[in-house]
Amino acid sequence: MKITATGFEFNDFKAFKRFAVDQELIGSISLEEAIVDNNGNILIKEKVTVKDSMMKKLEEMEGQFIPLFKLSLTNDLLKKIKHQISKAVYRRFEDKTNHFLHFIYKESEVTLPNFRGIIFHAFCTKSLTLIFFRILIDHPNFFNHCADLGLLSMGSVIQKKLGIKMVNRYSFLSGLLADLCLVDTDFWKTPLNGKDVAKYTKHSSQAILKLKLPPELADAINAHPIPDLVMDTGSEDTSGNFDMLSSSEYLKELLEIDTQGEKIDEESPHDEGITERTLEFATEALRVGRYIMENLKSSSEKDQISEKLLVMFTYNVEKGYFKKEVADLVISLFKMFDTVIQRIRIVSEIENKCKFQTSAWAYPKPKSAQILCKDSHYDCPLIVAGWDIRVITSQEAFGYIGTNLKEGSYPKCQLEEELRQRLHIEPLPPTRKLKLE
Repeated sequence: MKITATGFEFNDFKAFKRFAVDQELIGSISLEEAIVDNNGNILIKEKVTVKDSMMKKLEEMEGQFIPLFKLSLTNDLLKKIKHQISKAVYRRFEDKTNHFLHFIYKESEVTLPNFRGIIFHAFCTKSLTLIFFRILIDHPNFFNHCADLGLLSMGSVIQKKLGIKMVNRYSFLSGLLADLCLVDTDFWKTPLNGKDVAKYTKHSSQAILKLKLPPELADAINAHPIPDLVMDTGSEDTSGNFDMLSSSEYLKELLEIDTQGEKIDEESPHDEGITERTLEFATEALRVGRYIMENLKSSSEKDQISEKLLVMFTYNVEKGYFKKEVADLVISLFKMFDTVIQRIRIVSEIENKCKFQTSAWAYPKPKSAQILCKDSHYDCPLIVAGWDIRVITSQEAFGYIGTNLKEGSYPKCQLEEELRQRLHIEPLPPTRKLKLE
């Protein structure tokens, strides 16, 4: 299949039939040019509606006619395609095995606005619609990846009426488009470190500018990476490979679909562009969506919503990595985790009392019972002299943003007393040799 500025072209009957059947177009499309047999006789006239009987006739005569099928890009055809793309996105949260999205959009107790309508109208230009239609056909798994990131991003802000123009649409689009440049790669299949994401977003943002979408979408995508996000199974240094994204022939072919960015119909709510406030929230929504997506990739608890993920997300919010105004909307959905979430808020609050800002480390995360000084500030007045803790293996907390605790000896912190008191933990028995494994 080839997509041009005027329509679709097929030089294979089976591909044409599959397209017509899958998109439910039989009986509603016509061809730009007549189909003729090898002797020049007309089998199907141009501008005549293609019916099921005609398809059966062509199937019986396969090999006896010139297989060149040209479909005009009518508004009616575009709307049908737009419906197919939207349905493919809907299936992502309707799938009960896609637990996180299914919970947000189908099972949470919050009454959400018409998110199906928001998704449908987000495909507001011909270029955007046709590009994702092509991706849906050629790379369905990557389409699902883009849809998931878009839904996770929008799910961060759709929980509450914020009074910010088009924030739901642009949060969805920022996630949908953030990884566009990875379309014919395998990078997106594994957890990505924040620094790696920062390396390739420029390629996606450049693609967005060619789609004649608001340039602020590119700004949101460029600003969303979390540099301190280091995944346990994150990619190696792939800067050279990411630089090759700009030479992707498939991506170039997608972006050559030139339809002047025209609107598909007039039913879509008037797009007033992205305000500064919309950009701020769309960027933050994408940051939240990215964090959740990359951690879901590495989670071993794929058959359930991860308590650990929500707890450590809350911890990172309290550490200032995300805006509480957005992040708390997500956290408030998961009332089944209220107890452990409140516990981690206390842990983070106590850690934040550290004289050196980031040195206090509650261990183990998320169910902490001790606090040590990660940076070994022996000159700190809160150090408990003579009670060093020996860490014999590196401590890597799932979902933690920042530097993990490495093997070594660390001084104990007096903040542990407050931790134990507020979490109602029994004091440790007297000992001077503590080991963490």
